[in-house]
Amino acid sequence: MLDETLSSTTPMAHMGGWIEPVVHALETIALGIDLIGMTIILYGFVISLIGFLGAEWQRLRGGNALLACQSVRIQLGSYILLGIEFMIASDIVHTVISRELEDLAFVAALVAIRTAISYFLGKELAEVSAEHRARPS
Repeated sequence: MLDETLSSTTPMAHMGGWIEPVVHALETIALGIDLIGMTIILYGFVISLIGFLGAEWQRLRGGNALLACQSVRIQLGSYILLGIEFMIASDIVHTVISRELEDLAFVAALVAIRTAISYFLGKELAEVSAEHRARPS
């Protein structure tokens, strides 16, 4: 099926019928990397939700929950950042196996968006972490 879409001008056209299983394996690997990224983000969400609920419990009992909320924010942001990095790795695999210009443009846009989110989230986390360390406990 995939071999039929390859024209004789593509560099992989002379490689025969082994391309389809390799592409299928790479798609499976990319899906696995995506699932790992989503699992990391969801795990971070659960851990951060527990931390947030603990901070709110502390606030309801008359305590100061600001530092705890900042810690939760840093923690959640770190998990999101790590999950996005895995998804970018998956996008790179998709770029390698993509054959059509439209697919490549979509993957490139996705990588650009995820990289921008990653950059700005990392920058914000660094600022919040510096602020958090500067505050007295």
